[in-house]
Amino acid sequence: MKLKKYFLLMALAVVGFQSCDDDDNNIAPVPEALKEAFAQKYPSVNNKRWETRGHYYVADFNSQMQDASAWFTADGTWQMTETDITYSTLPAAVKTAFESGEYAAWQVDDIDRLERLNREMVYVIEVELREQEMDLYYSADGVLIKSVVDVDDDSSHYLPVTLPDAVKQFVENRYPGAVVAEVEREKGYLEVDILHERIGKEVIFGTDNSWMSTSWDVAPNTLPDAVKQAVATAPQWAGYHIDDAEFFESPNGEFYLLELENGESEVEVKVTAEGVIVK
Repeated sequence: MKLKKYFLLMALAVVGFQSCDDDDNNIAPVPEALKEAFAQKYPSVNNKRWETRGHYYVADFNSQMQDASAWFTADGTWQMTETDITYSTLPAAVKTAFESGEYAAWQVDDIDRLERLNREMVYVIEVELREQEMDLYYSADGVLIKSVVDVDDDSSHYLPVTLPDAVKQFVENRYPGAVVAEVEREKGYLEVDILHERIGKEVIFGTDNSWMSTSWDVAPNTLPDAVKQAVATAPQWAGYHIDDAEFFESPNGEFYLLELENGESEVEVKVTAEGVIVK
């Protein structure tokens, strides 16, 4: 029994030594196309450690005291690089936006800088408040693109989703100059988060890639007077105030979606820019 344990320990030691000795052989073998693609993108990095995650090859490395992971397809096509950064290294515009936003009092848990194929670079700040966790996506110039509940620690959800040609053409035609920041397909629907005229907008497409709606946050104090008046004079909402507002565009028209509050009571109301309440 002791002899078997001895040989087992010796075998583990050899495996451990080989793993530490060759930083390209966490997977075997590493395709040459991947090595060349990584070397071209990061010529000064030589401390990479390869692994596989799903259908992707991932090179974990350290650059300028920051841990990073670069994702590639098997043919050597770079998909994204996720870099863990500190709050102090965030762009000033992002820090200013966060510190003046609704999550400023939350605890910052983690920050990622995401560089992805055919996507705008974004910064993801993970914040916590007691049992709640949120991921805040910011552009480099401080625009909050979206905030979502943090439910997954797997970085694969950051991977870029290919836009169908029809969707890409629609975005380019309707929102000239817009850049795509996030793309997510869920239950067949496609959610495309764009930056347009320094506003983060969410564009939704159906299962057939047809446009369904576009929405973005609006500060309640900037709402048209007709919208505010419609709420203020409606007897059913006496005592309510506008807590949150979004503007929606759709093939069927445009409206503001308002969240009204009165103590613990909340209600959502649709109102057109002219002050007409939409049923």
